[in-house]
Amino acid sequence: MKNLNFINVILSFLKVGLIGFGGGAALIPVIEDELVQKNKWMSKEDFDYKVVIASISPGSLPVSFLSMWNHKYSILSSFAYALPGPVLFLVLQTGFSIIGEAGVRYIGFASVGIIAFILMVIYSFIKRSYLHDKVAIPPWLFCSIAITAFVLTNGNSVRRLAGALFSPENMPSSVFALGMLDLLAILFFIICFVDKSKSYIKYGISFVLAFLYALSRGRGVFLSDWNTVLLIIMIVLAAGSIIKDRGKNTLGKFDMLVIKNFVLFGLIGIALTGIAYIISGEGRAFDFGIRVVTSSWQSFGGGEVYIGIAEAVFVQGGFVSEEIYFSQIVGVSSAMPGPVLMSIAAGIGFAFGNSMGGYFLAWVFGLLAIFLAVVASALGTLALFTGFGMFKDSNRLKMIVRYMIPVICGVLMNVALTLLNQTSSVIMNQGVNPWLAVAIVISMFLVILFLRIRYKVNDIKLLLGGGVGSLAVFSLIF
Repeated sequence: MKNLNFINVILSFLKVGLIGFGGGAALIPVIEDELVQKNKWMSKEDFDYKVVIASISPGSLPVSFLSMWNHKYSILSSFAYALPGPVLFLVLQTGFSIIGEAGVRYIGFASVGIIAFILMVIYSFIKRSYLHDKVAIPPWLFCSIAITAFVLTNGNSVRRLAGALFSPENMPSSVFALGMLDLLAILFFIICFVDKSKSYIKYGISFVLAFLYALSRGRGVFLSDWNTVLLIIMIVLAAGSIIKDRGKNTLGKFDMLVIKNFVLFGLIGIALTGIAYIISGEGRAFDFGIRVVTSSWQSFGGGEVYIGIAEAVFVQGGFVSEEIYFSQIVGVSSAMPGPVLMSIAAGIGFAFGNSMGGYFLAWVFGLLAIFLAVVASALGTLALFTGFGMFKDSNRLKMIVRYMIPVICGVLMNVALTLLNQTSSVIMNQGVNPWLAVAIVISMFLVILFLRIRYKVNDIKLLLGGGVGSLAVFSLIF
């Protein structure tokens, strides 16, 4: 067990931020490996409980988790994780005309080895979760939930990979493409409505409604006009079941340390916005800050969701041009480690500040956007965490935590497939045969997994070896 202190926390989460390609759910196993397995800074049960809350919080999922994992180190770890990728993005934005395009290309080369490492961590997390939970959850049920979550959230990942390897014209369109929030809505509904009931009628109603809701939120045209009505019905039925059983649950108390951190995060956001206003003299500084926070609160489901939200808030609001937003911000942010949401916000702040006074103000508002996006994610999560704490002894909440892990494993299977698509495309873009490109990534994953299991190679060595190795090899070849 590594000592829990400021230096070790900073180093641990700077590392997570630097290797954070894929972001969101992809980093759940990375963070679990850091906190639970290696450093033993928290228990698996506490980790699972807080992952549930982070998964339904607005903003960046990893930042949401880190804002509540430890009361003493939540602020430090949140910013340590969130800063590396977006700051690197600001560096590339600063020298975009000189090293930007080449820099993104080389980051892509390095990301092949890094993502192969992340695939290994995802595999290890799924295997570990299966073995850890097989006592509480029968193996057949764990696998059924995971596969169902994979199918419901898959979207076009299988189709894109199959289309690259075979003929894309023959690939059928996806029926389901649910976001994490929709998936959690289904999980919450089934558990809250059914609870410990043995009634086949309740089971039948819950599964039929869940299936219809999944269809209404999918990519097809099935019941698309009924998704709101179905959601309301699910909420009413779940609430009615909870009210009926209200005497069986005891409310907990507010955690004052959580409220203290909530206030501190809020004060940090207000203070930094005030400093940016004083430095720049820009009257729209507070308007910009409010937009960063409120737009982050709208971002349920990850950075990809934030692309459309930020366009509506900042492009249409006149803070950044449409051309710069899509060509220099959205296009480059996806190649950065860490939260996509933070990188997009940083890019918008950079462009806004640059239009007022060159690179200095560009950095002022770029950094302000990063900090405020972190603050927004933390505030939303801590508020939700306080509410969850009142129902911590609820049987339904315990069931949600228990069944959330196989759901996350299913989502991670989809994330792994998406990462395989993305990193294979880096190699394919250099003219390599798609089959060979996929085989290269899978081979790197297997080599890293073998080195970890057989020779117990340290994760940092595996990470550096994968990233530096792929960068060196592909730079020489291409």
